[in-house]
Amino acid sequence: MEDLMLSNYERKLITTYLANMAVKLNHRDPAAVGLVNWITDKDNRHLHGVNTIFPHMVSIARYLDDTPTKDQLRMVRQALQSERVALKSTKYDLAAKRLQNLAQATCLSTTDVDILELLLRYSTQPVIEKMIDDIFRERTRYSVMFNLYAIATLLNLSTGDVQRRMHSESPLVRSGLVTIDREDGEVDIVSRLHRLATDSNHKNLDAIRLLLDVAPESELKWEDFEHISKGRDHIERLIAGALQNSALGVNILLYGPPGTGKTEFCKVLAKRLGVTLYSVGESDDEGDEMTRRERQQELRLTQRLLAKSRNSLILFDEMDDLLTNGAGLRFFGMSFSSNSQNGGSKVYMHQLLERSPAPTLWTINDTSSVDRSLLRRMSYALELSPPSMSVRARIWKTQLERYGIEADAEDACALAREFTATPGIAAGATAAASIAGGGIDAVRIGVQSLSRLVSSEVPPEGVPTLFDPTLIQATTCPVKLADNLVKSGVLKFSICLQGPPGTGKSAYVRYLAERMGLEVMQKRTSDLISKWVGDTEKNIAAAFKEAQNTNSFLVFDEADSLLYDRKIAQKSWEVSQVNEMLTWMEVHQLPFACTTNFGEHLDSATLRRFVFKITLDYLQPEQIRSAFQTYFGFAPPERVLNLTNLTPGDFAVVHRKSAIIGQSDNQEALAEMLCAECDAKPGRSVSIGFLA
Repeated sequence: MEDLMLSNYERKLITTYLANMAVKLNHRDPAAVGLVNWITDKDNRHLHGVNTIFPHMVSIARYLDDTPTKDQLRMVRQALQSERVALKSTKYDLAAKRLQNLAQATCLSTTDVDILELLLRYSTQPVIEKMIDDIFRERTRYSVMFNLYAIATLLNLSTGDVQRRMHSESPLVRSGLVTIDREDGEVDIVSRLHRLATDSNHKNLDAIRLLLDVAPESELKWEDFEHISKGRDHIERLIAGALQNSALGVNILLYGPPGTGKTEFCKVLAKRLGVTLYSVGESDDEGDEMTRRERQQELRLTQRLLAKSRNSLILFDEMDDLLTNGAGLRFFGMSFSSNSQNGGSKVYMHQLLERSPAPTLWTINDTSSVDRSLLRRMSYALELSPPSMSVRARIWKTQLERYGIEADAEDACALAREFTATPGIAAGATAAASIAGGGIDAVRIGVQSLSRLVSSEVPPEGVPTLFDPTLIQATTCPVKLADNLVKSGVLKFSICLQGPPGTGKSAYVRYLAERMGLEVMQKRTSDLISKWVGDTEKNIAAAFKEAQNTNSFLVFDEADSLLYDRKIAQKSWEVSQVNEMLTWMEVHQLPFACTTNFGEHLDSATLRRFVFKITLDYLQPEQIRSAFQTYFGFAPPERVLNLTNLTPGDFAVVHRKSAIIGQSDNQEALAEMLCAECDAKPGRSVSIGFLA
């Protein structure tokens, strides 16, 4: 098998290891028997030319017994030493050159390099692996002392010296290059070190380039994160200063729901700074998922390799994958018991953060499981919220152009209005449409299917077609209020809009936001209310923070349960969720509105917190006349003016319905449909208004 062929340098290593064993072993040691048996075995003598290393051994093999005497072992030692001298001038092979480069980058001693090379060759060269297993068959798989004994014997070192170099604070272990399983004593190297020996296509000797994985560039731009510009720009300055001053322990935590662009932001940041971003612990070289211990080991190695770099960042992505249910210290959701054998002490993890030589970017979806002491060691934490509509429109425009989907700017804006889809969903939907040979309709079908899975479909946020604020019958003139708010420039205010369905509560908020130049962030009851105790309060807090980050007009639509009278509340959570909203209302610096259809059970104390309390009512006759003219283009029949519970919403429904059945120009048919809308309403005589 060609892949098992030995290089000349590996032949030299085999000779060296055998010679060292012959020196170290007592003739009664079980490994001495293994050494003699391996050398004299005819299969080994002819294994890929190994016999050419031992021309003297063939001549003395007939004198060796299964259990060698002192003199026989001395003969073996002399023969191997002779061969060792003959091979002394053998040049390094590619793996050895790379290992020397790694040693320079990590400041390893010569003995450390010898240990690392032995473990590397054992892991990647089957001939060497079989040789060691055969010789130490009686001494392996029992305890760590036996494994260290084998290393000491193969390298002609004392067992104590090897023990010191395998201590948890030693360079080999501290750097993540080597690990020792404290339960079965297995000594191993980090899996990516195998690349030093197995990557035959990569002739570059730079260990950092070979061992570390550069994160791919993002398709997003710096401007795509304008909705978090304050935190974004602070992180840029912080990282730039850390790189310039070689500062230790700079850790940035990026958190938020999946798909909000945490990883993409890291890539964009690295490009912005003109540095290289190295991704840690995503998968092993076989593409398999890594364990927590393996990811932690790779982080230590990456930190060690980048210790002298001033143009590198580390990305430790998706810390949520490491969540466990174990007791003890939790490190980004990882569970460590107090026993250091299970992953390290709390002090050690603190040191890992505080001594990190290269700025490290951590991403996580939920910070609730993160140990507070570790959070305190972060240099900065930034919550990434869903992008604003303008950012989503730019993302859609980029993806549509990239995949050659014929579309104009309005198509991109329409997709942004309809979905809060993340860049990943946008890219997936447009790529699928391109593969299928479809256009913008295929994109919409695809994003709809994906959005259902992640609840990213949104109700319309723009002002409805044919909306006219003069058609709103309210206790406060809606046009005058909008004029005053725009003129004052004040953003810190709140509005509670109460009235029957269809009277224009949500439409008016969108109109007001448009007048003020703000985007609407509309939260439905289903977005906020949770079946889990405490989660509703968290969702309310998250909504206010998201609106603050995106500079949006926050609206809680149909927020009856959040305006509930606490005096008649029966559950503690009915009170706590109202209190949560009131707390945030007091400190929120941007416009906030609540809409509700019912006024009977509203909390009087809650209502007093709203700056503006507006009751919307049914249309007056003159408003009915104006609405009929606006929606249908001609004057209404007299009987329509006598209807007492018409709303702008009724006109919008009849406008759509009449267009479908072809009755848009039939005055009487329109009147009948409006009357039917009024008759379908329950409780027509119910009084409305703030009753507190």
